[in-house]
Amino acid sequence: MTDVIKRDIFEYVEKETALNELEKIFGKANVSDKPHDLYPYSYDMTESPHHMPDMIVIPENVDQISRFVKYCDQYRIPIIPYVSGNNVGGLTIPEYGGIMCDMGKKMNKIIKINESLMYAILEPGVTFGQLDAYLKNHTNLKYGLAYAPPYASVVANSLLSGLTNLSCCYGGMSDWLNGLEAVIHTGEVVRTGSCFISKEYREDNWFVRYPIPDLIGLFMCWQGMTGIVTKAAVQLWPRKKYNTALVAIVYGSEACAELIREFGRTECCEDVSAVPPDVVKMTFGIEYPEKQPEEPDWAIIISMSGNSEELLRAKVNYVKKIFEEIKKKNNYRIFLSNFGPFVNVLGKEFAIYYDLPNIITPLYEWDGCTWIGSYANPDNLGPLMEKCYNLFKKYEIGPIIYMKSMKASHYAVFRPIVRYHKGREEEKVKELQHEFLEVMLEYQCVPYKTPRWITEIVRKRCDQTWIKLLENVKKMMDPNGIFNPGKWCL
Repeated sequence: MTDVIKRDIFEYVEKETALNELEKIFGKANVSDKPHDLYPYSYDMTESPHHMPDMIVIPENVDQISRFVKYCDQYRIPIIPYVSGNNVGGLTIPEYGGIMCDMGKKMNKIIKINESLMYAILEPGVTFGQLDAYLKNHTNLKYGLAYAPPYASVVANSLLSGLTNLSCCYGGMSDWLNGLEAVIHTGEVVRTGSCFISKEYREDNWFVRYPIPDLIGLFMCWQGMTGIVTKAAVQLWPRKKYNTALVAIVYGSEACAELIREFGRTECCEDVSAVPPDVVKMTFGIEYPEKQPEEPDWAIIISMSGNSEELLRAKVNYVKKIFEEIKKKNNYRIFLSNFGPFVNVLGKEFAIYYDLPNIITPLYEWDGCTWIGSYANPDNLGPLMEKCYNLFKKYEIGPIIYMKSMKASHYAVFRPIVRYHKGREEEKVKELQHEFLEVMLEYQCVPYKTPRWITEIVRKRCDQTWIKLLENVKKMMDPNGIFNPGKWCL
């Protein structure tokens, strides 16, 4: 899979004929093959190679997508689903060309909020900022907030098992899916989850995913390779009245790893996230921060909430008790404080790490940003931190490492993030990324939102029976290879 094979996507139909047919489906104003319209879809913020699409379509409804998919399958034209453009790893870069299906511009409705059963039915274009604002103004419920710009897509992140500031409690966002609607290669519309039962009931029957065979997995974490998801039901959570946050200042990676794991296991924390203090310096404009003598190694932000002051106080006291026990047992050099004083001392810029949705300034102020995201074994966080931090220093790149307890520390997130100058530092960044991956695979990390180059490496190292099954499922779901080809499968 190393080289992108040039594919004649109009082998079975003339381009002009296809363009005319798509204009009939979507309307002339919603179809383009003009280079200036196509160019923004050819790249993302990472070092992934650029590839131009051949056309773009902007759908408004499921019926249009159904007709579109059926037509493209007939003539074997690649389709690349696209939402907000907040992409990493080249996931929506058209490896072989093809047609971009941009659902973010017009398919962005919050279809329904079921407050009693605590779920929302969303179109793909609904963003974290949009959903958060609606829930705050109309309900007593909330959804998690991603560490991404507020214009990131909720559905896309759910399908890729993204993470939020509630993931310490509830796990990855794919766990929060009750059901979804998707268009498969025949143009047929399928629904999974409890909405499958019958037409007269399913419009308001999206409350649970099980106990039927879990066909959501046919679309989850597949990077759009099996169909186009047109709506999804996501779980919501009660918005608690009382909230607070603590900050742990930590010397030593093993101490940090133990605190992340044990804070998560308390079941008191909505979020337990850690970064090196270098990230705070970058917030204040220091491009390549130098570690000073006696400076701590890591900072952990712990957020908690409760429906009463007494309950929240009990949670805080229990977390503090666990902290003191760990400190005493191991003689760690660690300190715990409320979050507020840090904001007062460091300024409002520091608050962006807790006050979501927000654009994390150090990541998005540069023209290049990339990372290898992974779900990690919590017991391995210590050596992962040490080795990857040292790799940042080796390449003279400001270290941003993001970690999080997931689902009460059943697993963790480990993500080294590289911001860089496009056009000048790609080769250095690629070398660093490959070294990161070697370390992360050595310590049992499972990469997520995988760019093409990572899947090539993982395919060679993983169980080949798994690869065979993966390819058989892909062939069944996409016999003509039209859905986002060139990712995990050709």
